[in-house]
Amino acid sequence: MERRNNNPGAVQYGNFMNYYQFNSAVERVKLLPSKDIWQPKQNNTRTENEPYLVLDVGCNCGVFTQLLQQFLGEQLQQPVHVLGVDIDERLIERAKAENTCLDKISYFTADVLNEDQFDSPVKTYLEQHHRQKFDAICCYSITMWIHLNHHDNGLQFFLRKLSQMAELFVVEPQPWKCYQTAERRLKKTGEVFPLFLELKWRSDVEQQIQKYLEQELCRQSVYESTPTKWQRRICFFR
Repeated sequence: MERRNNNPGAVQYGNFMNYYQFNSAVERVKLLPSKDIWQPKQNNTRTENEPYLVLDVGCNCGVFTQLLQQFLGEQLQQPVHVLGVDIDERLIERAKAENTCLDKISYFTADVLNEDQFDSPVKTYLEQHHRQKFDAICCYSITMWIHLNHHDNGLQFFLRKLSQMAELFVVEPQPWKCYQTAERRLKKTGEVFPLFLELKWRSDVEQQIQKYLEQELCRQSVYESTPTKWQRRICFFR
């Protein structure tokens, strides 16, 4: 997980060590919808004391994860437990060290597409809460990194795998210009993303992701935020 030529902007998996210095977690929280979007379906038989479960994929060092837990707790007026996962062990170590809510937030290191690393801890977590799915799975600004490293099929598998585990699926896709920036930064170090030129989902990648979620995974768009300063929209699907 080393940065190329010690360049903090040239990363292969989006594991920026200083991510929240240029992408405010507080500002992202301000774009989140109210409780009506987050609440489980009306026919849910859960009791009030059962926690609302969230999986935060690509949680980095946990700054936003903690704010998300606080936000949802205030909105839903019930216990909210969040499991954060990131591919970078150093970021997870920071997240654990800075965790101020140990009873409700936990973290682990894994590549979501690596069955041995990811599936067992998630299964155990759900079993501990006597649940089969998360109330919400959040994927903020990570689809591009899955796409660049695993091609169109890998991104589709990622979306399908997580969608099957979620009641509410939250995705903040990066637009194509972000791909071009990531490739340009890596090129400056003498490397490239090998699959970049082979991708079929390109300039319309955001639309392709939405189309895949709606048409292939039978999800319905229920909310879309105003754009962030990076011109990314946070999209909610049931």
